[in-house]
Amino acid sequence: MNNKTTNIALYFGSFNPLHFGHLAVAEYVVLNCEIDRFFMVLSPHNPFKDSEILINPQSRLINLKKEIKEFNKKLSAKVNQNRKCKKVEVSDIEFHLEEPLYTYNTLKEFEKKYPQAHFIIVVGADSIKSMHKWYKGEDILLNYKLIVYPREGYRVKTICKKYKAIYLENAPLQNISSTQIRNNQ
Repeated sequence: MNNKTTNIALYFGSFNPLHFGHLAVAEYVVLNCEIDRFFMVLSPHNPFKDSEILINPQSRLINLKKEIKEFNKKLSAKVNQNRKCKKVEVSDIEFHLEEPLYTYNTLKEFEKKYPQAHFIIVVGADSIKSMHKWYKGEDILLNYKLIVYPREGYRVKTICKKYKAIYLENAPLQNISSTQIRNNQ
């Protein structure tokens, strides 16, 4: 018998920098998906990214907490009071784990911390296409629920169907990336 009672959405990222696209994804999921809690999980160092382009992890954490505090003020005006999830939270769990930091290992830590929870991973369409390359990526795809946010140029309905992922087909496209922002500075 499955006695897990809480649905926790986890949105992993370097947030280097955090931008309106990240916040739009968070808002859409909070307002439109059946979740109890939503965490933005800051990764101090993504094993797929060059550490030289990353802003100092502590600075990113401080900035993320500040931005999410402001974001939640605006979000509260939009959230129906009957919804279970009413805000976005920031997690620094990966700051306390050994490197290399892998999503699979982080998920196992979340399971220890919240044993009564189902974990739902929020990813962009670009990420689900490459998840099989992640450390234990196939295990993640097969054993965790995924919410997939659309991205322009990525057709992922077949992959989503294969892994029983929730594809947010009607979500508004956010045509921006942290890489674009860094390159324009």
